[in-house]
Amino acid sequence: MAPARRRVLYYAHQHGAGHLRHAAGLASTGAFDVTVVTAHPRAAELLPADVPVIPLPSDLVPGHEQPARSPLHWSPVGPEIRARFDALHAAARRVDPDVCVVDVSVEAALFLRLAGWPVLHRRMHGERTDPAHALVYAEADGLFAHYAAELEVPAWRAAHADRVTYLGVADVTGRLGTRATTTSSAGAAPRVAVIAGTGGGGVRAADLARAASAVPEATWEVYGPIAGVGEPEAPGGLAAEAMPATVTLHGWVQAPARRAADADVVVVSAGHNAVVDAARSGRPVVLAPEPRPFDEQRVFVREIHRAAGVPWCAWEDPDADWAGAVRGAAFRGRIFYNVTQDMAIAPAIAALGTGALAAAVSFQHCAAARRVSDFELECVLAHFPDAL
Repeated sequence: MAPARRRVLYYAHQHGAGHLRHAAGLASTGAFDVTVVTAHPRAAELLPADVPVIPLPSDLVPGHEQPARSPLHWSPVGPEIRARFDALHAAARRVDPDVCVVDVSVEAALFLRLAGWPVLHRRMHGERTDPAHALVYAEADGLFAHYAAELEVPAWRAAHADRVTYLGVADVTGRLGTRATTTSSAGAAPRVAVIAGTGGGGVRAADLARAASAVPEATWEVYGPIAGVGEPEAPGGLAAEAMPATVTLHGWVQAPARRAADADVVVVSAGHNAVVDAARSGRPVVLAPEPRPFDEQRVFVREIHRAAGVPWCAWEDPDADWAGAVRGAAFRGRIFYNVTQDMAIAPAIAALGTGALAAAVSFQHCAAARRVSDFELECVLAHFPDAL
């Protein structure tokens, strides 16, 4: 008789779709019985049909302002919050998990830990040295990150190296070990694909126009939300006719990452899944961080630039060198990153191509021959046996 699979309760934050994608990746390994608990309104749509979803009430309480004295991020009072934590506790009692994976919430992680369940908490980039993060990092039974150790903030890595597993990214397409290339012939106008993030308000029209104007020889195919088009009075807005003729706005499309393979350069937000999708396209990449809590995308591009020289431009920066970033990515074909991992614990992907392919430079698995996904919980559990 085959041994019973470990039960996992996966808390997925409701902001954006990335947290649910990681939950789906874990479920796809077939190694665990995964139940997702989340307040995301589209969770059932975004997750595979065979993954159970337990809905949570939202924690949004209009008018609440977190006291400056509080060591937590968000602790309003009221019936909405009582209902939310009643539901979270009921979910944990129903699943009786071997481990709870929290992606991400300080308050949810602390609640589950205080209720007696082992907790693995996701580490993300950003300015996360505040008391709330320090508390959850100390109380969690283990920490994991979806990027290579080389891309960690050095001081944070030194402080937590014995408690964090850097999972990196799984090479599910077989492209991550190949050099990035362009598609156009020499002398042809480069084609730029812009993939705007879905976790925020989108790229502002005026910022996009400024970037495109800096590289007038390129055509810009834009996928995702662009804020303020046809709204010149809005912050960052722009009259529709003022958008450069080289820009085509496609809006929302199915699987925008597939469009990246048709471009010469991919401009993409610095969110985890966006970077991974761009890296898998095999095209040179320019990272464009968007505003996020704790400045996570800015910190990520700063660290990947430090580690690998990856080009990046902030949309809102009027002095950003878009011409240098796009032209450099398209024409230099430079290899930015070459790293070797300890082969006893992980395969290594070396000599990666231009740009954000460096973000996917390696992935860590306890058993490389097993089926892989973006997230391998078994590796974390193996590092933290006391959590079970």
